[in-house]
Amino acid sequence: MRQVRELVIEVAIMIVIGVLLAALGPFGSFEESFAARLAYWLPAVLVGYAIFRPTTLLADRLSRLLHLPRTAAMYAASLVAAVPATIAIATLGGFKPLRMAPDSLFQLYLNVALLGLVIGTVFLLIEAGRMPALTPGPAAAATASELPPEVSTAPAEPDFFDRLPPDWNGELTALEMEDHYLRAHRADGRSLLLLMRMADAERELAAVDGRRVHRSWWVARGAVRRAARSGRNWALHLEGGLIAPVARDRVGALRQDGWL
Repeated sequence: MRQVRELVIEVAIMIVIGVLLAALGPFGSFEESFAARLAYWLPAVLVGYAIFRPTTLLADRLSRLLHLPRTAAMYAASLVAAVPATIAIATLGGFKPLRMAPDSLFQLYLNVALLGLVIGTVFLLIEAGRMPALTPGPAAAATASELPPEVSTAPAEPDFFDRLPPDWNGELTALEMEDHYLRAHRADGRSLLLLMRMADAERELAAVDGRRVHRSWWVARGAVRRAARSGRNWALHLEGGLIAPVARDRVGALRQDGWL
């Protein structure tokens, strides 16, 4: 249900972008009437979305599996997706791509790639904007002296969970570094981005039974289903299908503590 809702929102955003492009008339289209521009740009952005979005989502998945910079991978995917998108948009414009002059086709590719990169950046900013506020919640602001005596002796909930949406109910499988962000994972596949450093998250989660198993990964111990070894490399298989690599310099300590 959540995926359907997000799809509807993204398509609505693309329709708004199509109307905006029709009003602005970029790339020489302003010479046409507004109705003609609208009839061109609305299908063009929706076709572009149908090509660009799956390609960038695949790049996002591969970047996490291969531990590549997420933003760079998605931009590279946009440049690749611009090739079929150029052919599709040229066809929508009444052209036959195979019969177009190479310089005209290349210019159209540059326009499509530029537009795809701009729209892709918009989606990245929207996704980043979905993260919760980074200010500590009321629970974190309270001090032990302000709590009733019977409560002050109990361990406080880690500040980190104040950063998560209420419907997460404190569930956390792993944290994964993505450029300057951390992606928090749940076992059901849900994730969100947090603008913070791994070291800060690790400190806030000190009371949780978990471990930083790699420079880019923190894992909750209860989420580990099995440990697998391939040569000298270890990896932890987590709930929900996530696979977290284990840094070689952490293997000894993890084995000693019973993780491996």
